Amino acid sequence: MVEKKLGILFLISVVLAFLAGFFSSRILPEVPVGNGDDMFSLITESFERYYYYDIDETDELNAFIESMRATISSYAQSNNDPYTRLVSTPLNATPSDNETFVGIGINLVFEDNNIRITNVFYGSAAHQVLYPNDLVVGIVIDNVEILFDSLSGETEVLSYLQGELNDTKRLIVLSPESTEVSYKDITYSEFATPTAYSVNLNENDIAYIKITQFAAESNGLGTAQVFAEILKSLEESTLLGENKTLILDLRDNPGGSLSALHNQGVDGAFPGIVQQLLVRDLDNPAFTMVPKTGKVQYFYGGLISPKPYDIKILINNNSASAAEVLAASLNTRGGYELFGEESYGKGVYQNQVRLRDIEGVRYSLAYTEGEWFYDNGKNVAEVPLVVTPISQSGVQQIDIPFFVESLSLDMVSESLTTYQAFLNYKLDLTGTEILRTDGYFDQKTEDAVLSFNETHALTGVDQINFEVSKIIFDEYLEDLRDSSLDFQLQELISIIKNS
Repeated sequence: MVEKKLGILFLISVVLAFLAGFFSSRILPEVPVGNGDDMFSLITESFERYYYYDIDETDELNAFIESMRATISSYAQSNNDPYTRLVSTPLNATPSDNETFVGIGINLVFEDNNIRITNVFYGSAAHQVLYPNDLVVGIVIDNVEILFDSLSGETEVLSYLQGELNDTKRLIVLSPESTEVSYKDITYSEFATPTAYSVNLNENDIAYIKITQFAAESNGLGTAQVFAEILKSLEESTLLGENKTLILDLRDNPGGSLSALHNQGVDGAFPGIVQQLLVRDLDNPAFTMVPKTGKVQYFYGGLISPKPYDIKILINNNSASAAEVLAASLNTRGGYELFGEESYGKGVYQNQVRLRDIEGVRYSLAYTEGEWFYDNGKNVAEVPLVVTPISQSGVQQIDIPFFVESLSLDMVSESLTTYQAFLNYKLDLTGTEILRTDGYFDQKTEDAVLSFNETHALTGVDQINFEVSKIIFDEYLEDLRDSSLDFQLQELISIIKNS
């Protein structure tokens, strides 16, 4: 049962994380809520007038949120549309832009109003304080414990978690290895969440830019401008001269704002990345978009002549929406090669309508607006992008270590599979030394655990207990940041150098 619940939790977390990046072209004005002439108001007025129990403001707000969610879900399900949904975004008292964030720094799912941690961001306030599968069950305010399961809904829970830079909140946390709660003081901090950044590959002729998502200018600089500044710096250094190559990394990029790709000719808007990298050819649009009206929108490059260097693009199964638009445009209109894995195949794009702000949370409707096409009418959902395959391995291929229970000899657990994969990688096990990764804790796994723990001053510890799991997670986050451990990237560098 624990393993089944773990699998479902991961699925929900991945889906929520993936769908958080949508391909919107603009933000429309707020839609007003009726004052008495709609069905929700009629039902609420009836409850307030005739219902035996009292209906307070919080009850009404929660009912209104659920009515929005149910309406949107009904329309989306009837059209088999997984991208149309109600989006809820906590509003910070301290403004954040897309390149930084003020807060705790976690991914989460709700469980009966409690907060289950699914991931922690490196360098955030929660880093090395909270861990995946921790359950935040409440908060202490003015020495009074407020338990989340006593609150009326997720909106009220989020309202207690709002904070400004340097605010300290005491969270009540139930760790997966304990039946007793602990108290964790978290000081809200600002940490980097760049939409685009460069890494020094220590290669004289190869530069690298990673785009994590596409953000509009309305929330800070915008990805297009951030990208332009990074590219300008590289063009004045690593990319200056002959026989140079830029690696553009779009792996795990779920998409984002159209304006980051193309400014659509709006006066004063910063040129999108497509315009920055591709030649303007009126006979060959970089991509097209077709909304419900059927009127085709054409998008072109913006350069007079091609860039003097080559561009290689990395994508994978999680590259979607705007990331696929950019990859397709660069490939079919720029002649630049794609490497890695086949992309997600999201041939539709979304727009967003702001609905209402309720108790520190903004609720918006993200809806599918139309389809997009590349290379004279191809849809990526039907005609996948042509990619030179490079498989991934090592730490980049390992799922987030997720502690469920202490693991020892002869136990069987789905959660062990990730730890076995991590030990294979971390201890560089090969040949007959490689551990099984089916979740059975055999003698060979115990020997590997003993060896790993020995290097961390845990002599004689033959289990993966909560303390060991925290060490593994911390090293996992650290290694993910090391480009030398990224096999796909290193293999592409080797291909470039040998071409």
